[in-house]
Amino acid sequence: MPTLRYGEHTLNVEDGKTVLETLESAGIDYPNSCRAGTCQSCMMRVVTGDVPDDANRGVNESKRELGYFLACVCRPTTDLEVVGTDASTSTAATVVGLRRCPGDVLEIRLRCARPLDFRGGQFVTLVRSDGLARPYSLANPTGATELELHVRHYPNGAMSNWLAQATPGTELELRGPYGECFYVADDLDRPLLLVGTGTGLAPLYAIVQDALAAGHRGPITLLHGARHSAALYHREELATLAANHPNLEVVASALEVEKGDDVDNTPIDTLALARANTADRSNLRVFLCGDPALIRGLRRRLFLAGVPLRAIAADAFVPAASRNSAQ
Repeated sequence: MPTLRYGEHTLNVEDGKTVLETLESAGIDYPNSCRAGTCQSCMMRVVTGDVPDDANRGVNESKRELGYFLACVCRPTTDLEVVGTDASTSTAATVVGLRRCPGDVLEIRLRCARPLDFRGGQFVTLVRSDGLARPYSLANPTGATELELHVRHYPNGAMSNWLAQATPGTELELRGPYGECFYVADDLDRPLLLVGTGTGLAPLYAIVQDALAAGHRGPITLLHGARHSAALYHREELATLAANHPNLEVVASALEVEKGDDVDNTPIDTLALARANTADRSNLRVFLCGDPALIRGLRRRLFLAGVPLRAIAADAFVPAASRNSAQ
């Protein structure tokens, strides 16, 4: 008889019973509605063990990669440890490095007190000792031992200005990881299109590294945009990656270009649509990160151009200032 571990509870799963029924039999309430695997309100995540294929039917590929499944139709055949979808991990982290990049971007390097199980492109929340918290995307490939964050420095920003003055050894709390914007090696030949503005480059940088490490064979196009070419950063790192991988194309785009700077001044959404129109749109995988207005508009236009919505992963970067608090 399989056992089910959920929080402090270890339960025996009777033959034919679902995870949801097992929890309910033990007097444990868990959100649910349709009880038929349709509404997905009972979604959980497996920590250890294997769930039957039927348990994640209809769950998108990113969530499946992270271990998400539907408790109402999951009939365990092996021992499982599960958590709810709102469960988050927390660990202490220490600043081990800081580098100032063009465009008022800080490259922050952190070391966690214990290994963080993450996928390149996901995000974490940094929490100061006074409780101030901000989310930042991970720029590392999966499995990196040190975490790299790209933080836009706002001179009056509560968190970013504090980070700009941090020294090696500065301690904070890290929560997560979260998010579904990461590489899935389901088809190594499918074309990839990654579009980001500003520090939206961070998750895309991680995703590209993961794709290349997985031996991705299809064409990979990374478009990085900014209002002014002087604000584009990590250009040398990206150029090196492209030079070493013939299937990777990196294009820098800016509306205002410094004289003599080799940067395309075509709007980044126009470049993205042009690249999508020359690709197999039915098989194209798209990642969009950065300015919310650009992300919303481009997502819609790519869909209308024939890219399936399920193939578009989007991560809109909303500054804390737009939520009436400084970043």
